[in-house]
Amino acid sequence: MKLLVLSDSHRNIDRMRYAAEQAQPDAILHLGDHIRDAQALRGFFPGTEFHMVAGNCDHDAAGTTELLLTIECVKIYMTHGHIYRVKSGLHAFTEGARKKGADLALYGHTHQALIRQTPGMWIMNPGQMERHDNGRAASYGIVTIESGAFACEIVPLPR
Repeated sequence: MKLLVLSDSHRNIDRMRYAAEQAQPDAILHLGDHIRDAQALRGFFPGTEFHMVAGNCDHDAAGTTELLLTIECVKIYMTHGHIYRVKSGLHAFTEGARKKGADLALYGHTHQALIRQTPGMWIMNPGQMERHDNGRAASYGIVTIESGAFACEIVPLPR
């Protein structure tokens, strides 16, 4: 199974659509900021499974701020990250995901792509959908699950 992981789309629906067309995923996971973008993207891919959480910029949108999924025996914890203050460090987020029994913990909010292995768990931030003045490139994540094992990758978007 192939999962497309998106975060911090900030109204860049065309970039999300491009990522989905390139990845051809079985499911799309959106980690917030702007959850309405994910709802709009769903219209382009009606046969694709969608999971989404609200971020700190989703004040006017209904949605949960965290979600625990099991996909092909892999426990995936999703959150935007602001509730754990991930911009100040990943310790609280990592411990929160570990307490939930996650094999893979996904977050956004920092706009900075990251894949890191911790004892018993992987952490991934897919990055952002837009290019900012700070020079961070736009990117998305791919998680491939096969026979209970998974691999994570960050894919940069073209300018």
